[in-house]
Amino acid sequence: MNHTVTPDEFEATWTAMLDKYGLQNNEHFQRLYMMRSSFVPTYYMHCFYPFLQSTQRSEGFNVVLKKYVNPNMLVLHFVKHYQKIQDKCLVAQDGQDFRTDDRDRTRWSRYPIEKHASVVYTKKLFYRFSKEFEKTAEYDVSPAGQFQFWLVPNNNYVYCYGKRKYLVTALEDEGSYYCECSKFDRDGMICCHIMEILTRLGVKAIPERYILKRWTQEAIPENDSANSNAHLPADFIARGMPLNNRKTLWFTNLSTTFATFAVDVCVSKETYSLMDNHIKLMCSELDEIKRRRRLSRQKVHANPEPSEVANMSIIVANDIAAGVNGVVAPAGEGHSGPSSEVGVATTGVLPAIQAGAMTNTVGNPPRSKVKGRKKEKRLKKGMNAEAKRKNKCSICKSTNHNAARCLEKVAEKLTKSGEAAA
Repeated sequence: MNHTVTPDEFEATWTAMLDKYGLQNNEHFQRLYMMRSSFVPTYYMHCFYPFLQSTQRSEGFNVVLKKYVNPNMLVLHFVKHYQKIQDKCLVAQDGQDFRTDDRDRTRWSRYPIEKHASVVYTKKLFYRFSKEFEKTAEYDVSPAGQFQFWLVPNNNYVYCYGKRKYLVTALEDEGSYYCECSKFDRDGMICCHIMEILTRLGVKAIPERYILKRWTQEAIPENDSANSNAHLPADFIARGMPLNNRKTLWFTNLSTTFATFAVDVCVSKETYSLMDNHIKLMCSELDEIKRRRRLSRQKVHANPEPSEVANMSIIVANDIAAGVNGVVAPAGEGHSGPSSEVGVATTGVLPAIQAGAMTNTVGNPPRSKVKGRKKEKRLKKGMNAEAKRKNKCSICKSTNHNAARCLEKVAEKLTKSGEAAA
């Protein structure tokens, strides 16, 4: 049942299995039978999914994405990292192209058809072709009519094809070959059964209809590697725009739109003149917008907000009230004595300071950069509040010195040295 090629064949083998093991009333197998078209290859073996098994493509791409992006990433960062993934794929493709052009292919046999495959296919696909071509030695051919052949395995089991025999239809005059395994419909490469018939009939090259362009060395033309915007001026494409901020999306959209316009407009002088006039009009409007913005910035610098002027006046007044000419106003004495003189002086100086503050804008103070968590200032209690234990001398138990500097030890050494001398 693993290598059935038609729905009728699968239905027959499925019924035989249920009868053999008595599973007609099993709910699990009934549920599997209802969804058989989703997992049984017989029902989608004519669909093109080259060399893939179930969700291999999506799972493989998910693994690549997880190395570069995460669910919490912004859209702009996702686009930038996706560009890195694309660059990585292009680098891998260039490496494959280099290995395809630089190194020779090792063939399994000396059949002309394998030699033709080594010239036509890329290196990686040729090795797949060579592995498939090796399986031709595991089949025996027996005619089944004028244009049909049975391929019977001469071993007990053939990898990927099982124990069954396959029917191949060959129309040599038309160059048309068909095998019931449908490998060409699925992978875009002929199977080992057709290869065996081609070598038996003496065909020395793979028919053109069975060579997909995507598997050949001419899949990507050399002129397609050039820049798609090569017809546009370089200063119009780049314009010094940094492609690392939120304006990237706007820049990309406008570049694509103007590139499309340029292709459509350069066909005649009338369309070119029309586009040129519109560009000049847009440039004049952009200059007007820039001029208005420049004037608004100058007005902001010349006339700051009233709240900033008031704050500046209060700060300066407090500084002057705190001390002028070395005289400090005593706290809590009002305006009597020397402080009254300070107050009189302040009234004269403050208007001048306000007038100066109107012309000079005071910006916000620089924001401090706090790295990490701020340390908490808390009262230490318990064991943390006790004083650090001091070390004691092991000889005299004093905390002022240690045993190496103990006077009693030094005196004892001197006494011993005197006795030894006597």
